[in-house]
Amino acid sequence: MQKLKISLSPILLFIFLAFPFSAAYAGEAVRLDCLTRQNVLISFFKYHLTTMQWGKHFQIASGAHKDRTQSGARYKTWSFRNGDDLVFFPKNERWFIIYSDQQKPERCRVEESFTWPVVSLPRYSGKEDALS
Repeated sequence: MQKLKISLSPILLFIFLAFPFSAAYAGEAVRLDCLTRQNVLISFFKYHLTTMQWGKHFQIASGAHKDRTQSGARYKTWSFRNGDDLVFFPKNERWFIIYSDQQKPERCRVEESFTWPVVSLPRYSGKEDALS
């Protein structure tokens, strides 16, 4: 029994020492600069929830559709409640938004990407624009 306690001790010590250094995060985000909406914040959370915020507007999407173009390029599409589609090509890291009232995709430029810490999740407070 004494030998077993000694062999588990270093493992437990490592776990307790490493725990404070492992940052807990709630999701990932990318801030896009798009011609029409300029500053668009896309947040990806667990359980396939994606949010899009620009100005006082806020939209949600559930899940992503993965597919390939006719030439074989892989892409992901998120369809938001207002009818907008966000398209991402991972190979060349390009982002596009297809607005609900337009057919032509608009290319967006990445301004920054980051992770949301658990303690500072974004909160939307503009109830008057929630349905637009």
